[in-house]
Amino acid sequence: MLLSDRMRAVVGLVQPCKSIADIGCDHGYVSMELVRSNICRHVIAMDINKGPLERAKQNIADYEMQEYIQLRLSDGTCALQQGESEGIICAGMGGKLVISILEQGKELIREMSQVILQPQSELNEVRSYLREHGFLIDKEDIVYEDGKYYPMIRALPGAFGRHERQLGGNLEQKCRKSGFYVNGIPAYRQPFAVSETSKSEVERRTRVQDTYGPCLLEMAHPILRQYLLNQKKTLGGIRESLLRQGHTTQRQQQRLEELEVKLSDIVFCLYHYF
Repeated sequence: MLLSDRMRAVVGLVQPCKSIADIGCDHGYVSMELVRSNICRHVIAMDINKGPLERAKQNIADYEMQEYIQLRLSDGTCALQQGESEGIICAGMGGKLVISILEQGKELIREMSQVILQPQSELNEVRSYLREHGFLIDKEDIVYEDGKYYPMIRALPGAFGRHERQLGGNLEQKCRKSGFYVNGIPAYRQPFAVSETSKSEVERRTRVQDTYGPCLLEMAHPILRQYLLNQKKTLGGIRESLLRQGHTTQRQQQRLEELEVKLSDIVFCLYHYF
């Protein structure tokens, strides 16, 4: 089996377990690699379309893995039963669909130990959903393949409060470096009436972590840096183009303000690399 770098990275995020559900399994390669690598003893490979399942069935038969991989036609988690899987994988689909699957299967997922996600769009919305619904983003990776960037996430369900401590811990490190304390207490822990700066700092920190990934930033992932620099160049070019037009409409002015925020956030993120 020849796995793409993106698929191999998804497999690398999975914690060893007895059983996992691969939702949107396509050709079944991720499911097969999980079994081949002894990461999972059993995989439930699921897809909403019959075509991919037929291709997966043939691939699984070619490698004689029928005993370890079960195929199911399913819309999201609909064909998954309570307690038969320790986690799910949702890779290669849009972010809104990922959120829909998480919401649809929330009663099942809250009892699981891991969720592996590789959304191809709306990453900030996916991370925001995870944060607001008590998941802890435990590990992330990002791959550059065929001219595209593919970030991916491992999240732990039922971790209310742990993400907030992760967020606070990052802020505390920043406060220590900057000396930003009030009466010996880190500014981000101050009541917002005492320190409005802490409120804006928390808002920015939350925004950039949702957009670019708390773990990717914390580890200063080299491919994330490449992506940030690429975005900085692209957005900076759009900004300069708008400024050269001279007189701007209200909509253009709004666009400029949005670009300024995004560029400022990118520079803020790049400080993780110094």
